[in-house]
Amino acid sequence: MIKKPTLEIAIIITIITVFVLYGAGARLIYNGVKQYTTEALASYGGDAAGALIALVEDESASFEKRNGAIWALGQLGSDRALPVLTRLDTDEIQEPPYDSTSYIIQYSVEKAIKQINRFSLTRWMYRGL
Repeated sequence: MIKKPTLEIAIIITIITVFVLYGAGARLIYNGVKQYTTEALASYGGDAAGALIALVEDESASFEKRNGAIWALGQLGSDRALPVLTRLDTDEIQEPPYDSTSYIIQYSVEKAIKQINRFSLTRWMYRGL
């Protein structure tokens, strides 16, 4: 006869699943931030936040790269990015689907500002960048 899993086993399996999914998601986010940061550092030098800020401010850079840098700045949570992001926040209403290749996405700017101003479960990962 097959023994039915107990509630304790179900809880343990659920907890393990949550940790595995968190780890996988955090790794994907980290890889994205690392990619944008590495590219910005190669072009602008300095530290991670400074290079990403320089990329966002570089009007000769593609909108796609600038929008990626905005997202990465939100993930990093650096207060130094707030003046730049605040300048970019036009309060313009843009309807999805957004075209990251044609303009600065206001949703991303607003979200990055919010991320910088609040606690993040993944911010600890970027200390080595």
